[in-house]
Amino acid sequence: MKSFRQLQLVKKGFTLIELLIVVSIIILLLLLIFINWRRQIDRGYDVLRKKHLSDIKRAFEEYYNDHGCYPAATILSNCNGIEFQPYLQTIPCDPASKLPYKYVPVDDSNLCRGFRVFTSLRDTGDSDIGRLGCNGITGCGFGVGFNYGISSGVTVAQPGFNPGYTPTPTPPAPPGQYACDPNGICNSYGDPVASGCPITFAQSNCNNACGVPSNRCLR
Repeated sequence: MKSFRQLQLVKKGFTLIELLIVVSIIILLLLLIFINWRRQIDRGYDVLRKKHLSDIKRAFEEYYNDHGCYPAATILSNCNGIEFQPYLQTIPCDPASKLPYKYVPVDDSNLCRGFRVFTSLRDTGDSDIGRLGCNGITGCGFGVGFNYGISSGVTVAQPGFNPGYTPTPTPPAPPGQYACDPNGICNSYGDPVASGCPITFAQSNCNNACGVPSNRCLR
């Protein structure tokens, strides 16, 4: 038979093991809570990054309508600055790093040809990354990590860039004979492709989409 002292040691041993198990479970739960909390913050930041780039594209197109060219390559460099008013109340920057978004003119010597603006999404598996022909890790061909962007006059991803997988194909433009002319008026086009129309419509009012500059034909 075991002595009373031996029974006490066994009982204490089991108590210590149980304590270690409880502590381990608590640590694991706290780690899971932290990871989920961090993931939700990252997703929130990604939503804000996309909104910022959408606002920048709208502002750039409005500037183009007024000046016939896009703004200088340094226009986004001063985060929270007011240099781009009235097109942007303040110049947005990355909500986490506080660094400027990456503005890449198509041609530094001719700002009228088009532009790209990039950010780095923390969710590298975001479906929009693949849709643009980019890679969550290597980016879009304009720097590692710059995996999401907006553009005008060109594709977001650099021509010939290999993302390492087949991107999600972009749905074809809806068929129709109507398109937005360069002045923002809905007109009938015999050959919309030859006129550089990015989208066509079946309705004679172009679904009231001609107010968006990126929907307009080149000629």
